[in-house]
Amino acid sequence: MVPGTKRKIPANIWLCVIESACGKGEGDKVREQVIVGAGISGLVAAIDLARDGYSVLVRERRGEVGGVTDIKGLEGKVINIGDGTPINLERLRAYTGIDISPVAVPLEEVRNHMYGRTFDLQFAGNVPVYLVERGPRPTSLDVFLYELAVSEGVEFRFNDTVTDFNGLPPDTIIATGLFGESFEALEVPHLPVYGYIAMGETDRSDPFVIIYFDRYTRDYAFYSRVNGACGAVLFSRGKPLDVSVKERFQRQLEENDGIHFDTWDAVNIGALPVKCPSNPRLFARNYILSGTLSGTVDPFLLFGVHGAFVSGKIAAMAVRDHHGALAEFARVNRNYRRGFLVSSIYRYFPMWLLKRTSWAGARLYPVLSSLMGDRMFSLLPGYGRI
Repeated sequence: MVPGTKRKIPANIWLCVIESACGKGEGDKVREQVIVGAGISGLVAAIDLARDGYSVLVRERRGEVGGVTDIKGLEGKVINIGDGTPINLERLRAYTGIDISPVAVPLEEVRNHMYGRTFDLQFAGNVPVYLVERGPRPTSLDVFLYELAVSEGVEFRFNDTVTDFNGLPPDTIIATGLFGESFEALEVPHLPVYGYIAMGETDRSDPFVIIYFDRYTRDYAFYSRVNGACGAVLFSRGKPLDVSVKERFQRQLEENDGIHFDTWDAVNIGALPVKCPSNPRLFARNYILSGTLSGTVDPFLLFGVHGAFVSGKIAAMAVRDHHGALAEFARVNRNYRRGFLVSSIYRYFPMWLLKRTSWAGARLYPVLSSLMGDRMFSLLPGYGRI
């Protein structure tokens, strides 16, 4: 090189420098992520990762989001029903980046039939409760999240049943809900759930929920109505319910509330992660778990919508940072063991004590909810902590 002259840098070198600065060099490949299951948690994870630049593929066994199910006893039918849960919409939006207010219907009260007595409970303003519709209709939460995911560039592959988890890439997010096959394949402790379901439509669009606590199940039965869709569910974890139990609940709905369904289906609802106090887990083998499969549920009353959103967000975090996500997962599920203990004790209460504690709790609820606020639902994963 002649002294005093400037060295010319070839144009292709400048191009490499620019591409490197912009993150578009040869070594910067598009990050791909597979998610199995298009329920709430899977969709939340998909939206989060797509917004972060990932190429996301969601594999779903059904023909569409919220579509025809293959739950035993409901084969070929669509589950279209309201799901109630405490949710602080503003906090949930801040945590997940998703605003579900367009499809979250405020619920002001719930009717409780408790061992022969009826209590109409008003929800306190500081503990907001909502109904969301589940199913394939445009008014459902499932479709709302699906359309948001599509707008973010998420790819969906329907009628795609995963039969062998061994063929999935490491860090695949498994968000398969209540399907027992996933629990068994990944060796996640669980209890089977059995029950009866009835569904229909009504001219009334106002939201309404009725809950029955009775001696025929140590869980409960409920009726919900939202957006003109209505349904009733009676269930029990661990063992099937005799048809006489369904007939009793059916009579109660008709005689106490004037509600009638022509058809009831006996169903094997699936599996629940409520077998042991250590059920919650973010990882199984080399996969990331999300939603019900991860154990992010209330082990007592089995509320799952709030936990589905929270765990979907954490599953997306786990793709980027295992350790950080694991710490967050432990934080939001820190009350699971306490809830599991409460649920276990409750199942061994003698009936006379169960009645009296339930009645006392219903009477005290208005005062306690005003005083305790978020702590009233501290068993919900992440509630009051996001």
